[in-house]
Amino acid sequence: MGYSNYKSLKQALEKLDLEEISINLFPVITPVEPSDWLKKTLEIATLIPLTNEKSKSEHLISPIITEVALAYLEQITLYSGEDLYVDDTKDLTGACDFFLSKHPRKSVMQAPIITLAEAKDEDMDYGKGQCVAQMYAAQLFNEKKSKPQPCVYGCAVTGDDWQFLRLEKKQIFVDTKIYYLSELSKILGIFHQIIKTYL
Repeated sequence: MGYSNYKSLKQALEKLDLEEISINLFPVITPVEPSDWLKKTLEIATLIPLTNEKSKSEHLISPIITEVALAYLEQITLYSGEDLYVDDTKDLTGACDFFLSKHPRKSVMQAPIITLAEAKDEDMDYGKGQCVAQMYAAQLFNEKKSKPQPCVYGCAVTGDDWQFLRLEKKQIFVDTKIYYLSELSKILGIFHQIIKTYL
């Protein structure tokens, strides 16, 4: 079952021996206006019954993250549904919904992974637990590939609710704010801010 065995943030913290710190991760945000394409895509999404995790992932989350990735085509690659196998004994195996790696487009995922997003249908705590496990796996993956990073960012998202996290070694910083789809320009701004910290 891998990452899906992490059912809550509390379980992830205990199993991976991480310290949680609540903090406003982005006290200053420069909003980024969505493109006409993204606006139209999300407008069309309102006409489709978004009744489960898969439909929300495809019609809401994927277009937003794709829009961010398109702004950095020469520097990052967006992967969707790729497997990240790191450690079977800690359930750090399985597919990740979305993640960005700091390298130009490659057909095979490579290190370093810089940020992940985990979609969960209406269950933010489950999403945070699974996202933390994937972030920890990404940190180990980067280290094993001799491309360690100062931190790895993550985002647990239900479609409408977006909550960001940052992992630094054994500390997981959980944003005290939850952003909503109605704050799309802020969500885009945060993703741009995250990517720019690595470039």
